[in-house]
Amino acid sequence: CVCGSMLSYIMTRQVVVLLVVLLLEGWAAATFYQDCSDAEVLEVSITDCDIPPCIVPRPSSQHVNITFIPAHEGTILDTVINANIGGVDFPWPGPSGCPLLVQGSCPIQPGQTYKYSSLMPVYAEYPAVSVVVTYKITDENEVNHACIMFPIILV
Repeated sequence: CVCGSMLSYIMTRQVVVLLVVLLLEGWAAATFYQDCSDAEVLEVSITDCDIPPCIVPRPSSQHVNITFIPAHEGTILDTVINANIGGVDFPWPGPSGCPLLVQGSCPIQPGQTYKYSSLMPVYAEYPAVSVVVTYKITDENEVNHACIMFPIILV
């Protein structure tokens, strides 16, 4: 019967649409990124950016939140930010890392979960350009405890 096949097709399609919606809702709070560290990065969220490239207005401040599990001990944390434009890295101002831990505190220990929350300043003087941002949380020995890369477009 054609009616049974059509009903089966419609029901299958509705189930697929529902699964896609549920998956997207689960990912809505996180930003896709490339992990470039030895640590285990559990989650990253960036202001108004679920799927890169992130569209970032000038001037603005972007919230960057990283949940990670370090592989090594660290006493003093710093934030190192670079913007790569055409293969050339340009430093971006980064704050001290320890005061930005909203879960856990310094010194950090391997195997423990830490949440880091920071503002990434975007100044009006920056050019309107596409860049790849490398965002690192390093320690006094320059060990990367969390490192993420994500593309942005400054507008």
